[in-house]
Amino acid sequence: DKDKFNRAMELNNKIEEYKSHKTAFESSNIKYGGKLIFTYNSMHNNVPLKKEIIGKNFLHNYMYALDSKIKTLQKEFDEL
Repeated sequence: DKDKFNRAMELNNKIEEYKSHKTAFESSNIKYGGKLIFTYNSMHNNVPLKKEIIGKNFLHNYMYALDSKIKTLQKEFDEL
């Protein structure tokens, strides 16, 4: 079925995108601190993260949500 194939390709691309993002996030060493860098029209703006705002578990929660998203997409892909 062409629709299933197209949906499978779309899901596979999303899964790979999230896995690549997870790998980049894990290797960024952001867990040791740092800043977010926003880029807009070739302009960069560094913004430090405030732990009292984002909480101690922000990075852990982000990784958990990322893993959950990957698992959800993978389950949908496997069911096709």
